[in-house]
Parts: sequence; structure tokens; C-alpha cells
Amino acid sequence: MKKLLLSFMLVYSFAIFAFTQEKVKVEKAKDEKVSTEPFNKWEIGFTGGAANFSGEFNTRKGYAPYNDYDSSGQFGFGGFIKKNFSHVFALEFGINHNSLIGNVYHGFDDPYSNPEYKTLTNEYDLNTVWNVSNLVSKNKIDRKFYLFAKLGVGATHINNKSGVTYNDKKLTLPTLPVGAGVGYKVSEKVRVNIGTQWSLLNSDRLDGRATSSNSGNTKPGSSVPSINGSKLYTYAGISIRLGKSKKPAPVEETPKAEPKPEPKPEPKPLPKPELKVKPAVLGNAYKVYFAFDKWNLDAKAKADLDLLAKDMNENPSVNVTIKSHTDSRGPSSYNIKLSENRGKSAIDYLIAKGINISRINAQAFGETQLVNKCKDGVPCTQAEHALNRRTETLIIE
Repeated sequence: MKKLLLSFMLVYSFAIFAFTQEKVKVEKAKDEKVSTEPFNKWEIGFTGGAANFSGEFNTRKGYAPYNDYDSSGQFGFGGFIKKNFSHVFALEFGINHNSLIGNVYHGFDDPYSNPEYKTLTNEYDLNTVWNVSNLVSKNKIDRKFYLFAKLGVGATHINNKSGVTYNDKKLTLPTLPVGAGVGYKVSEKVRVNIGTQWSLLNSDRLDGRATSSNSGNTKPGSSVPSINGSKLYTYAGISIRLGKSKKPAPVEETPKAEPKPEPKPEPKPLPKPELKVKPAVLGNAYKVYFAFDKWNLDAKAKADLDLLAKDMNENPSVNVTIKSHTDSRGPSSYNIKLSENRGKSAIDYLIAKGINISRINAQAFGETQLVNKCKDGVPCTQAEHALNRRTETLIIE
């Protein structure tokens, strides 16, 4: 029981530290543009730690206590391959090999004392793995620190090497693995974790001996005693995610400002003719779209701006408001600068078409005025993101 409590305390201590750090990390996730989609799904890893009995068992009913396992922690190792289906759920196939060494302690003087036993176990498990931190949070992100839990099914091969009194057999028994731990993301591909796994199986041969069928633990109709054994494996591990990483988001450094062109002498504005009626083009709206992280005008954009320039030249009394936007990807400071460049591209094109700059009012909004749901943390298609990369113009008086 002391060993079990020690394992709980170790995992709990790491959990407190993880939650303290995560409180800050989640708030920063939006600024860091953390992906809500796993960039790769397969993961391989290795573990190393110590194994021992997780409790005490009385294998003879009516005696107190007859078979008290006194085991010491022994080095064990394992490996696993895991498929991540989301930031919450994964399936894992794992193998671990452990040696169990100890003595069968009798609570009274026993002339038939047993020698020290040594049992080798090879365990094969298929586990469901749950990211508890994401399970209980609305932010399903790739966290730096996270808690995880495991529950699965498996089989354990038992090979008693020494200390066997009788019934020397190699057994393969169904096993119920249950585990928990805390993980840390070192990089986009490397994770480390510390955890504990309890392996529950119906056998008393973990101590190198088999209980007699007349011990009082035999079910009716069976000649084999029903003794529930349990192995505790506390470990540290490292894993590597396979596959190519996504292209990183643009760096947060603000690009150097382009040198401003020398001001050109503005032509003397022509007197505005007095109009008895308002121009029919008032309220007309024009939209220009841009490629990701670009501000140059393509053929479609130039054709739309040609229509705008035509309407303004035919109606010299009207002005235009230009509002430029970006999608949500990339740092907000970078997106403000990007929207300014997109507005400047439209302004320069209109000036080249004979529109006086005094008739143009330009504003840059970055990612602050999205037309759909595609904000930070919401998965969207490329087509949905493209709707936000725009420059909108409106003809006004």
C-alpha cells in the first residue's frame, strides 16, 4: 500500500505543476496560433521504470495473513506505438517486460518458508489513451503540459524462474491495464511523460508459487484457485511523433517598413461641378481578394478596380473608402501591417488610373473583422480563410 500511495503522490505532484503552467499556456495559445488539428497521427515511444506488487494478498481464506508479498522494485522497460485520432483520444499498443523479486512473508512462524522468488512478466496491451486536460477543457490544443489516463485490455505471460514450490507453469493470462500520468511537449515531435500502470490479472503465481486448490479460494467446478494479482509499473518515457510538420506561422517580428516614395506634386484639383441630383454610383461596393500572405493584385483584382476607377472618373464629386483585411492566421501585429500593404496596392492602382489621392480614405483592420467563423482556434478550410483576405471599397459623397 505504501508503494501505491507513493506512486499516486508522484503523479499528483506533477499534475499540480502541469495545471499551474497550463493556466498561462492556454491564454497564450491564441497569440501563438496553436493548431487545433494534429499535424501527424502516429507516434512511437519507449519507457523505463520499476515494477513491484501493488498490494498484499491473503491466498488462504481463514488465515491471517498467510501469503503477504514482500517485493522490491525492479527495473522494467517497454515500448509502444500509438495512433492519435484527435487532441483528446488515441489508441496505443504497448509491451512491457518486468522482473518481480521478493519473498512470501507469513504472519507467523512457518517451518515451510519459501525461498526468494523471481518472476518474469511480458505484458501486451491495447489501451485507449485520453488527454484529460483537453477532455475537461473547451480549448482542444496541443498543450505543453497535459494529464492523460489509460484503460484497455491485454495479456500477461508469466514465467516463474525461481522460488517455485510446485505447479511450475508458464501462464498467459487476460489482463486489465489501468494507468495515469502527466506529459510534457518538448517540441512539435518529441514528448516525455511520467506515469503509473496497474495490471490486474487473475493469478497468484506472481510470487513464484501456486496456491493449493484446498485453500478456500477455489470456485465451484474449478481446480484452480481464483486469486487476483496486481503488478504496479511506474515509469518515465519518451515518444516521437511521425510525419512532416506543418509550415510554421509567420514569425512575430514586424517586417521592416518599405521606404515611402517621394511625394509627387499633386495636380491642381478640378472644380467639382454642381450636381442637381446625387450620382447613381453612391453606395456601390467593390471587393478585391488576395492570396495567403500576399498583397499584389492579380488579373481579377485589377479588373474590379478598373470598374471602380471608371465610376469615379465619370463621377468626380464622389469619394471612396477602402477597408483592408486579413484572415486569422499569423500574429495580429503582422496582420495589421499586411492589411496596410493590401490597401496601399489598391490606392496605387487607382492613382495610376487618374484618381486623386485626396478622394481616397484608407483603413487597415488586420484580422479584427472576419466575415465568418474562422477565428483563432476554429478549424477552417482554405476557401473559408480566403473570404477574409479582402479589400472592400465603398463609394461615398
